[in-house]
Amino acid sequence: EGVTKFLQPSVSGYLLAKELEYLDGAVSNGKKPMAAIVGGSKVSSKITVLNALLDKCDKIVIGGGMVFTFLKAKGL
Repeated sequence: EGVTKFLQPSVSGYLLAKELEYLDGAVSNGKKPMAAIVGGSKVSSKITVLNALLDKCDKIVIGGGMVFTFLKAKGL
């Protein structure tokens, strides 16, 4: 959210579009074996990304605050 909450309209820029295009190409056409590192504090905001990566990556490394959510779910 952040500052965009106060700006109307708020839109993403060309740099974000370029980053998404690059990432899509890297994930779709990447060499195998492929690993992804995903970090952050909330699983809820990354769940769609994680689900998409499950079919495309051989390993997914979870970092940041999300680690504790996964450890708790495993009973650790």
